[in-house]
Amino acid sequence: MSTLYQALAVKKGAAYKDSQIKTYSWLSKSPEIEKQANEIAGNSRIFGDVSPENQALVIDLLVEIGTRYKLSYREIAYLLLLVRVESGFNPDAAAGTTSAAGLAQYTKATVAEAKKPQYSKHYLGFELDLSEMLVFDAQRGAYGALLSYFICRARAKALFPKDVEANIYLFHHEGWYFNPEGKEDEANVIAVRKIITEKILAKLPEVERLLKQKAEVQFSLKTADGKPYANQPFAVVLPQAQAQAVQHPSSVQHQSAVKVVTGVTDGSGRTPKLEVPALSEVVFTILNVHYKKLLQYFPGRGTGKITSYKVKAGDSLSSIAKANKTTVAEIAKANGIHDVNKISVGQVLRLPGSGGDTAPAYWWRRPEMDWLASVLAPHIGAEGLEDTAAVVEHKRSHVVLPTGNKAHDGTVAHNNVIVAGSKSQAQAAAATTAQKIPHLTNEAKAAKPVAVQSSGTGQKKIITGLLYPLTVKATANYHDGARRFGSGRAKGRKHAGIDLYAPTGTIVRAMADGKVLAVYPFYCETYAIEVDHGSFIARYGEVDKHKANIFVARGSVVKRGDKLGKVGKLVGIKVPSDMLHLEMYETTAAGALTVKGNPPFQRRKDLIDPTPSIDRAVFE
Repeated sequence: MSTLYQALAVKKGAAYKDSQIKTYSWLSKSPEIEKQANEIAGNSRIFGDVSPENQALVIDLLVEIGTRYKLSYREIAYLLLLVRVESGFNPDAAAGTTSAAGLAQYTKATVAEAKKPQYSKHYLGFELDLSEMLVFDAQRGAYGALLSYFICRARAKALFPKDVEANIYLFHHEGWYFNPEGKEDEANVIAVRKIITEKILAKLPEVERLLKQKAEVQFSLKTADGKPYANQPFAVVLPQAQAQAVQHPSSVQHQSAVKVVTGVTDGSGRTPKLEVPALSEVVFTILNVHYKKLLQYFPGRGTGKITSYKVKAGDSLSSIAKANKTTVAEIAKANGIHDVNKISVGQVLRLPGSGGDTAPAYWWRRPEMDWLASVLAPHIGAEGLEDTAAVVEHKRSHVVLPTGNKAHDGTVAHNNVIVAGSKSQAQAAAATTAQKIPHLTNEAKAAKPVAVQSSGTGQKKIITGLLYPLTVKATANYHDGARRFGSGRAKGRKHAGIDLYAPTGTIVRAMADGKVLAVYPFYCETYAIEVDHGSFIARYGEVDKHKANIFVARGSVVKRGDKLGKVGKLVGIKVPSDMLHLEMYETTAAGALTVKGNPPFQRRKDLIDPTPSIDRAVFE
């Protein structure tokens, strides 16, 4: 039986002749592909010239993004076929006769249009930047394809309300502002209509059918040294069984009618295989190995929001409602109680307002804890938000990819999601009952690459996909004043980084995985932490000098989001705020970052401006 990936497979297209290539084409401007090892790349800029493995990764990107934005199965099928027609799933494809490039073949003009408020901000919720080499980034290209689908679908609905599907691709190919009135007999329109009929509409039913096939998902837990986490408690939130005729993938976020599976991993660190409807959302959580003991100290009466209540002797719905500022009718509705006079001791009740059936506009990768607590609590012996949060070590929303995918690890069974901890097997075994061990899925392999691109400004690198280095946003604009990169300093020196104003004690965190190179005194009685992030070096400066507030040492291996230290107090200088001073360097070569006598920054020559990278950083 054919899989989705086999059905969508594309052969390498024909190369452009040298005489056809225009100077403004990317084949002329950048014929060679330069990408980092962790990026999804094509073999060349030719249509369809991409390995089967990377072609499958692109398909998975499109499927996950389309699903998270709540497209129907048929709409996701259309999105896949649109990209198949445009680039053959090659993120590095480029036309020779135009400036079209990337998965959705955005031209320079379309790139500019996408950033307008009425487009990417409106449809996607963020400003999509596909300028310069970013047009070849696979993840950005997938979002670009989705954006164009949304816009072209709206145009088709407005102008061809009775035949929408037959016209969506027309506006993608001819342009978002294309007016088809009186042009049906033109050669270019006839050619596009043939593509729509033969390459999209004819294949749509089969692709939709393959997307709807049931799938299995399994999670494998590993330690930082690649060994299995055996006997690790977990809980998985799954959608309830679908009706046969359902048209949309199932979500669980903010739903109360869900299925929860609990258990412990086997000797290989694996959960059982779970069968789910195709493209379903599942939320996988790892519980502290001592969670049952921990729950004895968290009776659900902390300072935060209570999301559920365990019935005690003498309770009634009336007394519970009064204590929690709600009504009997609301509690009964939230819990499906038909007889309000019948509740039992030990029964866990969901409280109104703790997450209901109103799903978010987008399936977030990190679900809200109040909703998660409301559905997990009855299954793990917890009572509310505080105690559930105390025992959850990892939570992540996953889209179950189609049968046949190898997005996570090609050496294991399909749809086997690897979740890696930050500690070795020995460290994990020695963990105390109060310790949490952070876990990360290996999404970086499949869908969230940290990509290094050329800015074309002389400061050679822009690093995308980074985590914002503070747990709060800077209180002042780092593009302006003395805070900005390159601002003037005494004796003609220029500012070698950006200053992210934040209160003393604010947590400073790693922007990406890496290894600590050095920790040392820096400026005005603060310290600096240098981290090799694999493709660049970052200096996190002006952190607190006290040992208790520096959480790493030279040689420490850090994961994205790990705490490095805290913002320090600057002594002997008058400034509007304390801050994180952030510097970034283009290479990971050895050598001191500060180089006296090297004007104008007094730094190594590979110093780069952090501003565009931090502009693109994810705040979680």
